[in-house]
Amino acid sequence: MSAALSYRDDIQGLRAIAVVSVLLFHAFPEHLSGGFVGVDIFFVISGFLISSILYRDMQTGRYSLADFYRKRIRRLFPALFTVLLITLAFGYFVLPPFEYRELARNTVSSTLFLSNVDFYLLSGYFSRMAEMKPLLHTWSLAVEEQFYIAFPPVLWLIHRYARHLLIPLILVLFGVSLLLAQLMLPRDPALVFYLSPFRVFELLSGVLVALMTLPTAISHRFVRELCAAGGLFIVFGTILIYSPEVPFPGVSALLPALGTALILLAGRSGETHVGRLISRPPFLFFGAISYSLYLWHWPILSYLKILTPVSGPSLWMTFTGVVLAIIAGTLSFRFIEQPVSRRNIHTEPFLRTGLAGMIIICTIAFGIRAADGLPTRFSPEASHFFAGAQDYSPARNRCHRKNQELAYEQTCILGASDANPSIVIFGDSHGVELAYALAERLKSKGLALRPITSSHCPPLLGRAFGECGAFNRKMLSSILSDPTVDTIILTMNAEAYLQEHDFEILREGFENTLDALHTTGKAAIIISQIPNINFDAAIAAGYAYLRGDDPTKIGRPKEDFEHTMARWTFAQTAQAHARGFTLFDPAPSLCNSTLCPAVGDMGSVIYFNPTHISVAGARLIADRLAPLL
Repeated sequence: MSAALSYRDDIQGLRAIAVVSVLLFHAFPEHLSGGFVGVDIFFVISGFLISSILYRDMQTGRYSLADFYRKRIRRLFPALFTVLLITLAFGYFVLPPFEYRELARNTVSSTLFLSNVDFYLLSGYFSRMAEMKPLLHTWSLAVEEQFYIAFPPVLWLIHRYARHLLIPLILVLFGVSLLLAQLMLPRDPALVFYLSPFRVFELLSGVLVALMTLPTAISHRFVRELCAAGGLFIVFGTILIYSPEVPFPGVSALLPALGTALILLAGRSGETHVGRLISRPPFLFFGAISYSLYLWHWPILSYLKILTPVSGPSLWMTFTGVVLAIIAGTLSFRFIEQPVSRRNIHTEPFLRTGLAGMIIICTIAFGIRAADGLPTRFSPEASHFFAGAQDYSPARNRCHRKNQELAYEQTCILGASDANPSIVIFGDSHGVELAYALAERLKSKGLALRPITSSHCPPLLGRAFGECGAFNRKMLSSILSDPTVDTIILTMNAEAYLQEHDFEILREGFENTLDALHTTGKAAIIISQIPNINFDAAIAAGYAYLRGDDPTKIGRPKEDFEHTMARWTFAQTAQAHARGFTLFDPAPSLCNSTLCPAVGDMGSVIYFNPTHISVAGARLIADRLAPLL
């Protein structure tokens, strides 16, 4: 076997590790918590291969940007467009109108290789859970394609005018990207996760391996074997040890990138034991189908989860989904990728064909959006349940999302337009719909309230809460010094924070807030935990109706909710009563003796997403809370 062929097999082996780790992570995240780094392995490989091809062509005088893009279209478009069309077609039968509209939007952005930007813009409380987005995985293809568009001209310019500065300039770009990612990660993790400037250092890791002059030491067999073995150890170590709780990408992405780069670096110099290991037939098979398998696996697994919104897919269903993904990937490779890859880029109109394909797919998707997701696919009753996912506060954008950027006097006032707000709802996003529903009740009494809510910011005081703590101190000071305010309502999603913080930290922060309130003599009402449903209630209710089941019979067992929150409820009750504050339990408004249902007795969906009540649900609470005011 020639060295060149052996090295190509090394790359196929790395692709196999990358795609299988991603597949298993998405199918069984509890068993392979770091499998998501497979995407980062792909990034390094892509940077390495593309820069190797481009630089070789530049040195031999065969560089052609048009030919480069023809090859990219030949490689990427046929399988991708097939997956997009079939995913869209399947969604016609199973997705409710508003989700089908979003899938159509995602199809357009995926076709234009802008889906990373699209999914960033869709992230947040209005977005469904990640596993419910059948095209979410295309964000990584968008990052790569944006790199393919921007990097070749940059490389050509450096090669043409500053060849001696090639590696230093790439190192500067690498360092800037990594620094930006690390600085922005605590402030906006979704931004860093999705957008190319914060990911480009991973692709540049592969570029550096491809373009740098090999050190003399790497030619020695021992050093080469050490690099390859160390790289494989790092790659598998991150796959096995990392978890979604690791701040990522940023500096933490350097390890999988380094491990992949070391294997590539060793392979450039010659054969290694690691190279022989990852060049065995199973690795070569999965490496060959890696692109198609990556394309197919996520829509299949996502649709399985969409179709089982309450319990999620069983183990055998997930295993079946994995097998189907491998079969689909194999067929796609055999009957789409391979035949197209054999076609000559100079005799086939790949640029025109690719553009035509993009226009056709975007036209279909725009038609679906223009038709509002084709709501006539379902009965009016099912559509009513599906619409519950959009039953959030009309004032949410205006009064909630930017509160941390506003002064107290600039925050919203809801209720009677001619009244000074005598009530403040202070908390996280659990207060948004409640404030809107309560304002409806208070308006008829000539009262107004001021909602001060910030996403994922519990109304607690203490250094452990970072920027939220500073925001809370500033707002609480303004609330307590406002003479028109006589009642403060506190609310937060404690169930979520108990999964992230030590119990005592939360208890102490809550006690600090109550102490601050107690010194002013203002009345305070503490809203204990609003039950979370922990699944997509609107989708589950709609599917239950279509199956002929009773949507009011699905929900979260009340015993599970009470058991989960027992310790916090006890501490919260004791602290509130010790200071003479009113403790209001919202659970009786939402739950019966055994179940916290997805749908109320009047047929309205109570939750617009797994952890937030809808306006209809908030009105049930407001009916009991308003008389206390």
